[in-house]
Amino acid sequence: MLILSAIIVFFFCIFIGLPIFFSFGLTAAFACMAGNLPLHIVAQRLMIGMDSFVLLAVPGFVLAGEIMCQGGISKRIVDFCNALVGHFKGGLSMVAVLTGMIMGGISGSAVADTAAVASVLVPSMEKENYPKEFSAAVVGTAGPLGNIIPPSIPMVIYSMTSGLSLLDLFLAGYIPGMMIGFSLMGFCHIISKNKGYGRSQSHFSHTNLMTAFRRSVLAILIPVVVVGGIVTGVFTPTESSIIAVVYSFIVAIFVYREMTVVQIPRVLLTAAKASAKLVIIMGAGSVFSYISINEGVPELFRDFMLGISNNKFVILMVLNLILLFTGLLIDILVATIIFVPILMPLGQALGLDPLHVAMLFVVNMSIGLLTPPVGYSLYVSSIISGVPTEKVALNSVPIVLIMIGILSIMTLFPQVTLFVPNLIH
Repeated sequence: MLILSAIIVFFFCIFIGLPIFFSFGLTAAFACMAGNLPLHIVAQRLMIGMDSFVLLAVPGFVLAGEIMCQGGISKRIVDFCNALVGHFKGGLSMVAVLTGMIMGGISGSAVADTAAVASVLVPSMEKENYPKEFSAAVVGTAGPLGNIIPPSIPMVIYSMTSGLSLLDLFLAGYIPGMMIGFSLMGFCHIISKNKGYGRSQSHFSHTNLMTAFRRSVLAILIPVVVVGGIVTGVFTPTESSIIAVVYSFIVAIFVYREMTVVQIPRVLLTAAKASAKLVIIMGAGSVFSYISINEGVPELFRDFMLGISNNKFVILMVLNLILLFTGLLIDILVATIIFVPILMPLGQALGLDPLHVAMLFVVNMSIGLLTPPVGYSLYVSSIISGVPTEKVALNSVPIVLIMIGILSIMTLFPQVTLFVPNLIH
């Protein structure tokens, strides 16, 4: 009853427009008073929630993404992707998805990836006879792909909350991310061919591809350096975020020369603001998680799910539905703090690999980035393209269905997520 009352208070705070971290804090204070717990627990858990070495990776990846957007890195990745797949029918829409896949391996920020892809490609797609609604929906896929393909800020938070290896979480995201990305590229090609989107296809040129590759190779190498260094043990996942910042900084200022020293304070300030919002949410959310664990919510949820069926795949499908609905209402980072302590006991009871459960959670919640009312990627692409959100959401329906299809495959075949981590170990 206490948790139910706390949830009502939380959503009421959100409904009246309070910031998320403030809503968490008020809800936690209410729960402490209602449950006869000392109020100093709020301050104590707030500090514990932010006192994490793994959490230090968040500001690094946010800053790397900001440098990428301002330093010409995203533009060169677009040029390379265009040289690679732009000759297909609907090539520019395929470029949008492929760019999202590559940039997802750099910044780890869904909003930054969506903004970068949308600002570069929406005007170009409009010139090539793509409906703006379709263009906005396609560039919005950069957000979910940025969460699934490592490095990923939600994975950093999941690792911090669950205790799972961040490297294993990163590795588990590759195959699902690639499956979703290539499936969406196929969809873009088919729909463009059937509806005549885009100009008539150009011819593939090895010369153009090599030229674009030479111009963008330093940008494309960023995810190789970041994840490769972690796999080989050269640096930790947290250190990799700083390596990404230093590498991006050098490339943007001294090689591409599209970011000047004068821009550095503004880039740092933007990244600091974004990081502060994320970290304070993590701290406030940890208070809420502590109270839910203290009230036995994980065990109640486990018993409820196990009472639905004896078949673990039926339970997983029901869990997917619950998480998909949650993604409609709650941001992925907030949901991570709330749900991870609940999911861990359920996964253990079902005999599931925790990495499998983690990736089901990440993909489910990433789909929420394309669904209102909390779909951040939806809103970013809508604002940049100038298309009403409801039209972007309507055109995103086939994309969401494709992602749900891949999610179903992941649910039935755990090796989709476990193959790469097992291969490395």
